[in-house]
Amino acid sequence: MRFSPPFYGEEEILSAAECIKNGWTGSGGKVLEFEKLVKETNGFDNAIAVSSCTAALFLSLKAIGIGEGDEVITTAMTFCSTVNVILHVGAKPVLCDIDPKNKNINPNEILKKINKKTKAIIPVHYTGYPCDMDSIMKIANENKIHVIEDCAHAFETYYKGKRCGSFGIVGCYSFYATKNIAIGEGGMVVTNNSEIAKKIRIMSLHGLSKDAWKRFMGNQKRSYDVIEIGYKFNMTDIQASIGICQIKKLKKMTLIRKKIWDTYMSSINNEEICLPIIPKDESSNHAMHLFNIGLPEYIDRDKFLEKANINYEIVFGIHYKSIPSFKIYKDLKLFDNSNELKYSNAWGNRNLSLTISPAVTDNEVEKTIEVLNSLLKDPEIRIS
Repeated sequence: MRFSPPFYGEEEILSAAECIKNGWTGSGGKVLEFEKLVKETNGFDNAIAVSSCTAALFLSLKAIGIGEGDEVITTAMTFCSTVNVILHVGAKPVLCDIDPKNKNINPNEILKKINKKTKAIIPVHYTGYPCDMDSIMKIANENKIHVIEDCAHAFETYYKGKRCGSFGIVGCYSFYATKNIAIGEGGMVVTNNSEIAKKIRIMSLHGLSKDAWKRFMGNQKRSYDVIEIGYKFNMTDIQASIGICQIKKLKKMTLIRKKIWDTYMSSINNEEICLPIIPKDESSNHAMHLFNIGLPEYIDRDKFLEKANINYEIVFGIHYKSIPSFKIYKDLKLFDNSNELKYSNAWGNRNLSLTISPAVTDNEVEKTIEVLNSLLKDPEIRIS
């Protein structure tokens, strides 16, 4: 069983086929339509479709001028791309520990890390649970530093009635194959800052003054200028065509995720498992992108995963290991404060994600629960 496969139907197939039939498969009208839908759905003035959330984060850092000698604060409990983009622009990533309850970056830890070199904070709305944006924005405003929200898990997340991605200067979405809006690969920058949006759009396609769609449509002039040293980070119409279909059935997919989430919450019967939480504030919500649990400390996670896959053909995910635990960061001696990341390190060693895609059947959900409950009793996967 695949982990959180995309929820595709005939509409996605027909929409992608339409792009192939009409002969325009690069960035064109479908990308513009997808951007418009995202703006309308989530209430932003600007949306720029790009090739990945990684590209969105990188372009956002470049657009606000982050570079050599700067420091950017983020969480130790995130995918490596959040840290890598900081390194790619020449800045230094500074890691903070997480709140042990919601697993998001702890604002109190941010305060400890700020100095004259700090130019930005990248909070990550982990698994779809909103960060404490009141505290984070207060810290950022008082210290005159930018906030770039990593919303890879948080397309549908709200914090106190306000859409996540709208607190900082930009928000960055992911449309990877396992995400709530799944197009295979892809991302988007959302912002209400038109100047930043203009910079990012130009940088995302070689720094050209005019993209291919505008150059070749109708009686448009074919000439263009290169006004930035840009990148090749654009989205294609084939990807966008799938995204359009996904957005149109988002409410249906959300209801299915909620049903799966509730089934897991009522059926996992081991009291030593750390189950996910949802915000107590009714004006905040969890996007339910990942159903992320903490295994009991006596369970060997590697043995658990191996036996689940080989014996039962059930795939669980890990989201994530603590950033300093990876070889490349150890080799580069990037993080000398890894011993301060108590909760991130602990969660990185014991967390597990259960499949929660709308494409998962009731039988697959039941089997996942059955295997989880069974393996927790298996003496062969206990730490000796």
